[in-house]
Amino acid sequence: MTDRQQNTLPEIVADISTNILLEVAKSGKVLFANGKAGCVFQSCGRSCRHLDDLVPSAEAAVLRQNVENALYQQYPHHFYWPFQNRYYLVYVYPTVASAWLCLDDITEKRQLAHLLHINNQRVLFAERIARLGYWELDIGRKRFYWSEEMYKIFGVTDGGKTFHKNLIREQIYPADLVVYKQKLKEIFREKKDVEGTVRIVTPAGRLKYCRFMAGVIYENGEPKIAGAFQDISDLAEIRSGLCKRGRVGDKNGLSEVCLPAHICHDLRQPLQSMRLLIERLKTAPEKEYPKIVADLEDSGKNLDMMFGRFADAAMFGSESAMQDNALFNLRELLQRICREYRELAANRNLKIKFRLNDVFVRQNAFGVERIIRNLLENALKYARQQITVGNSADSFWVVDDGIGIDKNKQKHIFKEFYQCNTLRQGSGLGLYIVEKLAAAGGMKIRLRSEYGRYTAFKISL
Repeated sequence: MTDRQQNTLPEIVADISTNILLEVAKSGKVLFANGKAGCVFQSCGRSCRHLDDLVPSAEAAVLRQNVENALYQQYPHHFYWPFQNRYYLVYVYPTVASAWLCLDDITEKRQLAHLLHINNQRVLFAERIARLGYWELDIGRKRFYWSEEMYKIFGVTDGGKTFHKNLIREQIYPADLVVYKQKLKEIFREKKDVEGTVRIVTPAGRLKYCRFMAGVIYENGEPKIAGAFQDISDLAEIRSGLCKRGRVGDKNGLSEVCLPAHICHDLRQPLQSMRLLIERLKTAPEKEYPKIVADLEDSGKNLDMMFGRFADAAMFGSESAMQDNALFNLRELLQRICREYRELAANRNLKIKFRLNDVFVRQNAFGVERIIRNLLENALKYARQQITVGNSADSFWVVDDGIGIDKNKQKHIFKEFYQCNTLRQGSGLGLYIVEKLAAAGGMKIRLRSEYGRYTAFKISL
């Protein structure tokens, strides 16, 4: 290799770098600047310049001071530098008489970190309000992750927190442990998410009633068991009291009792969707960031909207909340919800197809949205390969290619807490909520199902 080739090779390598590279003397004189620097600092060229020629004097003083420090200590360091509405991580590498500055633009990374923080705060708030805790088990490493709400539900203080002990198994009421273990086995045997109700005993000796949900997620191709526990002790105590007083059949009393359960049931999906997106963001290539971030923002907005609507329902009563009819685009509503559910469907190797018509209807938009979400969540549990969503001028429908419903049991599926033998994974609330919302909004439900082939729900507005 010739002397000229040896001298030009470092410049060629520096020019193809995506970072800004500058060689700066102690005086602030710029000895070298790569092509990226020329794009950011318009006055920067191949001729030797001074830092004061590239940036305002105050900014140049910051860079020059860090160069002097590196040369004095003869030790590399880094610092953060805001410039022209961008944010840079600057690495300083000293030589004998000069120092190299490597400027890495981390503006988008900072924005992404901020968005992740905001969405994490939303998730934590939703978990706290819904009394819903999240957990994971890394099967290969045999390590557990629990959210703070999980520890709160199980009554575990800081001294009892651990990554290795299976606190769920240790604290489940002995009589319910067999059922819980059987449900977990179904996850791998039937390749579906599972749900159920168990009792747990806290270290302080308190008995709690919990709904649990569990399934499989993948990180870097490796399976993890993930799930949630929801504290429904208050609801169980209220229902028990009503049963003792013989008031379970009272329509108004039942509506008030079930509202918390309805809220928790409906909030579970957007929370799960946001967690899947956050997990995906950790390993996704940078080019996919914008789409994932957009999906996260949509899920966050949907969650905020649902909280607001549920607050209205709690304040004014579910009946009055369903009387707020307005004109809205049915296609846009269906399309937005279907796109949100695609992440959940893909995680279960399912596809959601939607064939939608652009029509405007006058109805309670939030009631319609809750119906769609519950029908989609129901379809996700039982579909084999595909879910189809469609609409006409006065109706919409959700169809899954799952196991279907036996004719003798179809008339019971809208009852509260009813669990059909063929639908073992159902919580017994989703379709009950659909039926109540449809009745409150003056809508009609039509069910068509062929056992072993498909199930279709059609809602006439």
